[in-house]
Amino acid sequence: MVVLVVCLVGLMTVYDYINLKSSIDNEFSSLQNQTEDSIAAALRLDDTATTIMDDQLNRQMISGFDVLFAEYNRSGGNPAAMNLEKVKKTLGEGYDIYVINESGVIVYTTYPPEQNEDFRKIPYFYEYLTKVRQSQGFFPDRVVHESLDTGKYRKYAYQATPDHQYVMELGYASPSFNETTLKMDDMNNIAESASFNPYIDQYSVFDMMGHNTSDDSLPDNRTESYVLQVIANRQTLQTDDPMNHREIRYLFVDMKNPRYGSDMSRIVEITYNTGRVQDALNHLVFIHLLFGGCALLIGCILAYAFSRQMNRPIVKIAHDADIIASGDFEHRIGTTQAREFVILEKSINTMVDSLKAATQRLKDDEIFRRDLIDQMPVGIFLKKMDTGRYVFWNRASEEIFERPATDVIGKSDEEIFPAAMAAQIKGEDAEALASRVEIKYKKITTKMHGDRVIHMIVVPIYDSKRSVRYMLGIAEDVTDEAMTLKKDLIFSITRSDILDQLAIIMTYLERAQLKTTKDDMQMFFDKTIGSVESIKNQIAYVGALQDPGLITPRWQSVHQAFAEAIQMLPEHSVDIKADIGDTEIFADPLLPRIFFSLLSLSFRRDGSTLSKIQMTTQRRGESLILVYEDDSKGIPTREKERIFEFGYCHENIVSLFLTRELLGFTGITITETGEPGRGARFEIVVPKGRFRPGK
Repeated sequence: MVVLVVCLVGLMTVYDYINLKSSIDNEFSSLQNQTEDSIAAALRLDDTATTIMDDQLNRQMISGFDVLFAEYNRSGGNPAAMNLEKVKKTLGEGYDIYVINESGVIVYTTYPPEQNEDFRKIPYFYEYLTKVRQSQGFFPDRVVHESLDTGKYRKYAYQATPDHQYVMELGYASPSFNETTLKMDDMNNIAESASFNPYIDQYSVFDMMGHNTSDDSLPDNRTESYVLQVIANRQTLQTDDPMNHREIRYLFVDMKNPRYGSDMSRIVEITYNTGRVQDALNHLVFIHLLFGGCALLIGCILAYAFSRQMNRPIVKIAHDADIIASGDFEHRIGTTQAREFVILEKSINTMVDSLKAATQRLKDDEIFRRDLIDQMPVGIFLKKMDTGRYVFWNRASEEIFERPATDVIGKSDEEIFPAAMAAQIKGEDAEALASRVEIKYKKITTKMHGDRVIHMIVVPIYDSKRSVRYMLGIAEDVTDEAMTLKKDLIFSITRSDILDQLAIIMTYLERAQLKTTKDDMQMFFDKTIGSVESIKNQIAYVGALQDPGLITPRWQSVHQAFAEAIQMLPEHSVDIKADIGDTEIFADPLLPRIFFSLLSLSFRRDGSTLSKIQMTTQRRGESLILVYEDDSKGIPTREKERIFEFGYCHENIVSLFLTRELLGFTGITITETGEPGRGARFEIVVPKGRFRPGK
């Protein structure tokens, strides 16, 4: 009920507010247009009356020019020789004479205050005087204020001299102009128009010189800048003052008459009080809130009375529901006297029976899943990420890590393992979070079985909000499989290499039997010794299988591993270079044997013409590339991928299947990218995190 009342009052308030605001805005705009039209009409009416008076004085001014030009002709067209005071006396009281040169400056006059007045300060009027000087005939002007701030009004007229060097100007100030001025800027008419608009606070009228027509004063700097802007653009300008709820309009009333030089247009500054509009809107909102508050209070009282009557059975049902929620599914919702809650009682009791059955099924399913996972042959463990404590540890995990579940469940890595191993596990979790999965071979040391190789998979488990909730680990002991794979590699390569070296020894010995001199025989024996040394090194690597560390990947210097591979080669004249710096990579301990496999392939493939081999490094994105190249005849295009197949052998090419597999233990890949006929080229790509600068 409360929400309903609030919504209804709110909707009504918003609706009425929008309607009233629209209505007031329309009224304000309409009244504003009507007022400004009335003010403009009043000013134009006054201007029309003054224009009629100006027209009546034009004949009088033309007669005055006849007297003036008679004196001009007498002086021989030289204004300096004219007797202007005599002409003024002849014309009568109120007249003054002005002689304006082509620069717009009054050079001679009977009115000293305006001597040397420069009309270039009034661009539009100077342009008008230039037009008069270059024309012929009589040019009347309006009754206007003097250019000096004397407060007097004069009627002016202009006529160019026959030689168009000067403009003769007559000014006439009649005593009757005092009454005329009241008609020129009649503030009573404007005040009457403004009185019908309640939103107008004040108004002022300015002429085209920027003077206030009521007292001929200049406005303040801010108002003057707006007035000058209106004069320049001859358009109405509006400014807003929202802080003081004011809207100021500078109304431009265009009354320029092309017949006259003076521009009688007016700028009316009108200040509107928009605060009254907001006051009306605020009053509306207050009335609505008052009635809404009263309705809300009444509604709350009624709601409280009804709720007191209805909440008794609800409290009883809630009490029974709390008992059921605590786990007592044998409890039932008691009966109430209210018919409205009978269906609710039956529904809750039915729900309790369903929950009881579902809970039993969940328990059975949980036991089944736990026993199923517990019997799996691989280790499975689960750790909560918020606490870092283990919540599951199956039997296979107990056997692999030789730690019972009772010593692990509920504890963190720091409480179970040594500090170094706990830090390593923390790093593995961070890598799993970064790559969504971490797969690696890991060496552990157990009390019963010693060093073991564990194949680990660590996967983060997310909840519905995409936050990591658990870290799932899967572990498998692959010590025997890893050792067998490496034995196969070493035996396969070593057997082939030893046979090759024995064949070389037999060849040298047969040739030595044909030699008769001691020096020739000694040369063949020296070459035979090189092959024997190679066989010795090969057998030494076979013995390395007894080293437990052989099964665990570790950080190794690429330069050192490549140098060890070169030592296993027999005597040769091939130029072998390694421009690989001091880079280390995380790879299988048999890395030297892997490099030796590539060297052996180069010698077998084209040993007679082979002249150089080089190993270099380069960066590609976030990976490190080890590039192995020789100048043999290369690998045919159709064989580039087949050489990595298991058991492949063709034209002195031995399969590199085990080489690719051993590199793959730590995520390293190898491909052949050379051009046939231009040498073999292998690219070994080491991913990010598997290489680093050497120590």
